[in-house]
Amino acid sequence: MSAFVGAMVGFERSLLPIITSSWGMAEAQSSLIMVATFGGSKAVANLFTGHLLTSISRKWTLVVGWCIAAAVPYLLLTMNAPWMAITANVALGISQGITWSATVMMKIDIAGKKLRGTAMGLNESAGYLAVGGASALAASFMDTKGDLRYILFATLIIVLLAIIIALFLLPNTQPWAELEARKEYENSTAVAKNIFVFASWENRSLRLLNIGGLVNNANDAIVWAVLPSLLLFHGESLTTVGILTGIHAGLWGVGQFFTGPLSNNGKIRNLLWWGLSIQGMALLFMSTATTLWLPYILLGLGTAMVYPTFLVGVSNLSHPSWRPKSLATYRFWRDMGYVIGALLGYLSLQLHAPSSAFIYIAILTLIASSMIRFSQLE
Repeated sequence: MSAFVGAMVGFERSLLPIITSSWGMAEAQSSLIMVATFGGSKAVANLFTGHLLTSISRKWTLVVGWCIAAAVPYLLLTMNAPWMAITANVALGISQGITWSATVMMKIDIAGKKLRGTAMGLNESAGYLAVGGASALAASFMDTKGDLRYILFATLIIVLLAIIIALFLLPNTQPWAELEARKEYENSTAVAKNIFVFASWENRSLRLLNIGGLVNNANDAIVWAVLPSLLLFHGESLTTVGILTGIHAGLWGVGQFFTGPLSNNGKIRNLLWWGLSIQGMALLFMSTATTLWLPYILLGLGTAMVYPTFLVGVSNLSHPSWRPKSLATYRFWRDMGYVIGALLGYLSLQLHAPSSAFIYIAILTLIASSMIRFSQLE
């Protein structure tokens, strides 16, 4: 299921210039609009998902998310105006927020505290391997066949399969969470009435994890929106763009098989600050529009170190009874990073220096790394 979720967004990562080619504006600007609308809609959807997971169950939340995803290929197949592409992107963001949050929550429910890191590593690995594979395959297919319709038909098949699996094969997982609450936590579940405020500001550790997640997705937004246009501007082919973005997402996926279990002991600070530091250095190298593989490898590995670890940290600090809303808050701030990254990218374009976006976000990433390094986070 996680791989299906990742594949839905993967095809778009390297094809944004194609989807927005008729907009009459610079490729990077149209890509930034798409990334910002995707990130904003996904972030808001995450907040609603926290409520859905506790009110209508994990299973039916997943089904709702996939039903919304069905609108994406339909809108792009019939697209005759920019608003249809933007609407499709909003639908993609909403469906991604709902479906990915549901798969995360269901695995956390089942795995329990001792194997939570392994579960998150498997979940995010499957998702981002699919992102990288779909990105590279879609770009290569467009370079050789030049027909977007077949890619969209493939996404429609994914949606139908996912709905069938969610309806008939997946269990509801709340009983596992209820068992964890009884066996591993005290009876009291007292916490601030407003979980969003508590997780966003009042709890220092959760606040720091939210900041780290936001910065992580902001640098992903730069890679997603600015990098393809920058490479194409320097004369690289769409296949090269797909391969390089695929390396990043693929290693992000594979790496989590190994980095996820490292956080099982709950000691997450070193994983986080090292991972963000590696990201920051890789982004500095990317500002030159290099086609060398090393920066993309480093960025993928750095992201693999932090991505499941943030989820584990938030889960460990949250009681099972309000964990869905705490995770929803983290995922809201994390995905707002796409909006922040898009704004940084837009600023760099206005300054006629798109490569400077990589420098800006590299500095922010290194600052976030230092904040975690010298924090009391365990």
